[in-house]
Amino acid sequence: MDTSEKKIKGKILVVDDEERICEAVEKALERIGYDVESSLDALVAWEKFQKSAFDMVICDIKMPGMDGMALLDRVKEHDATTLVIMITGYASIESAVESIKKGAQEYIPKPFTPDQIRFVVERAFERKRLADENIYLRGELKQLYGKDVVIGKSQGMQQVFDLAVRVAETDSSVLVLGESGTGKEVVARLIHFRSHRASGPFVTVNCSAIPENLLESELFGHKKGAFTGALYMKRGSFELANGGTLFLDEIGDMKLEMQAKILRALEEREVKKVGSEEETPVDVRVIAATNKDLGEEVKAGHFREDLFYRLNVVQIGIPPLRERKEDIPLLARHFLKVFSTEMKKAVADFSEEALNFLVGYDWPGNVRELKNAVERAVIFAGPGELIRASHFPPQMRAEVERSRPSPSREFKDLRTMEMSYIKEVLDACGGNKAKAAEILGVSPSTLWRKLQEEA
Repeated sequence: MDTSEKKIKGKILVVDDEERICEAVEKALERIGYDVESSLDALVAWEKFQKSAFDMVICDIKMPGMDGMALLDRVKEHDATTLVIMITGYASIESAVESIKKGAQEYIPKPFTPDQIRFVVERAFERKRLADENIYLRGELKQLYGKDVVIGKSQGMQQVFDLAVRVAETDSSVLVLGESGTGKEVVARLIHFRSHRASGPFVTVNCSAIPENLLESELFGHKKGAFTGALYMKRGSFELANGGTLFLDEIGDMKLEMQAKILRALEEREVKKVGSEEETPVDVRVIAATNKDLGEEVKAGHFREDLFYRLNVVQIGIPPLRERKEDIPLLARHFLKVFSTEMKKAVADFSEEALNFLVGYDWPGNVRELKNAVERAVIFAGPGELIRASHFPPQMRAEVERSRPSPSREFKDLRTMEMSYIKEVLDACGGNKAKAAEILGVSPSTLWRKLQEEA
């Protein structure tokens, strides 16, 4: 059956020494959108499995040569996430139960109808989807409602959020620009949760944190034995984000060679694991972020122009915290609430002095630095106590002091300063004008004239 024009629900390998069973299962599952391959021999099936990425293996327990239990062990050792359904005769129910203990998801006894095999397969995929979704949502809800939420009422941040909500309704690529710590990932998560992909995964890859020689494997996955240390098959971030959003953080630090592979994946919507020649289709929305000026990086030859235009369909720039200081009290109180709850410590609020201090600081580390500063303050503040400026790091306090303007002085004109000094010298000389003139380095007549002018 030609499945090229419809979305493939999953790739399945059927293993049974009875050809009629393989053909029946293949026909039943292809009819509802699965891509199915079959093998009459477990050893041949194992070779197929190693060369390709299968989401599920359906195998008979009793087979000549390598049996289904041995194949199950190898499949689960190679990739524990692969679903396995065992086919069993009534006489081998005990073996089927044993296979469940070894990691198989389901077993189905012979004989079975097309509807029965379809039901068991769909149920296994649905259970896996729900299990994955529960793990994923626990992490996402913590990110969305936990201490990493960025809020703001400034005009700049309202524009950012408005743009994020509008672009969320599309499937276009987005480039998020901003200094480190401004909340680029939070904006990416907002776009994801407001999109039709919200029920799918949100996968983050920090392109600057992963060594260059491992980044390709992280993004595209690898086959077992593709390189030293590749002890099992691994799905890459593109595959893990299938049906959802892939967030490529600090993409400006990515090398040109890897940029070409990212561009190819975006344009062809297919990825190739390291060590494999097989293409795997992927359906992901890519949001990229960087603290660099990619336009300048393109001019300097450090970033591919074609990838820049592919990512820069919609650009969202996040203003640094120093340019939206009206957000600081709101953010500070948000983090105060988070850390007070986390530490089970009822810290009252910020003193007026502390809030003025926070607004007076320039926050080179942006929201991330503010969050860390508030966490420290909560640690040092006593229960029920107001947070004071002294609860913040000494280097921050020193920086605020340096940035404060000097107290205003009342300057005097030169003539007033001159007469003030003359009178000071005269007083020191007991009113002796000759002695005062000598100290001042002028003639007695000049001193007399100046005194007369002042009088």
